[in-house]
Amino acid sequence: MQVKKMSESEKRELERIVEKNYGSKLDLSNYDCYINKRKEIYIAPKNLDEKLIEISSYFGVYFGKLKRNEKIQLSVEGSQLVGKHATRNIVIVDDENIYRFMEGLECKWKELINCEKNNFVLIKNGKDFFGCGMLREEKIESLVPKARRVMKTIKKV
Repeated sequence: MQVKKMSESEKRELERIVEKNYGSKLDLSNYDCYINKRKEIYIAPKNLDEKLIEISSYFGVYFGKLKRNEKIQLSVEGSQLVGKHATRNIVIVDDENIYRFMEGLECKWKELINCEKNNFVLIKNGKDFFGCGMLREEKIESLVPKARRVMKTIKKV
């Protein structure tokens, strides 16, 4: 995986984008951030061995992917890091719809907190954040990757 270590100014720009989109003041000064050609961002401990980085396919925590117009699609872990201090673009869903979301299906919201239509939103149920979705007119489009989706369980007889 060809990755580039982000400079301090690039990390501050990432913090600014997160704050603009989710209202969360993120402090990445204690971490190193890496970005690949697909604009996927990984967060790792500071002073990771450079030789280890060169030979490793994956390291750190996948945080999210930068998109056009200063948007960022957060991963499940990224949503959990940002969500606890977020004030914008949060969608609260009920228990039934959180299962639909985690299965990769469209779902309905219970409450919207400072949301913009056709934008990435953090999905919250109770105190937990479950990832990122796309807010549409009448529904939330699930952006949970196929590998992370929860299969529908067999109903009890």
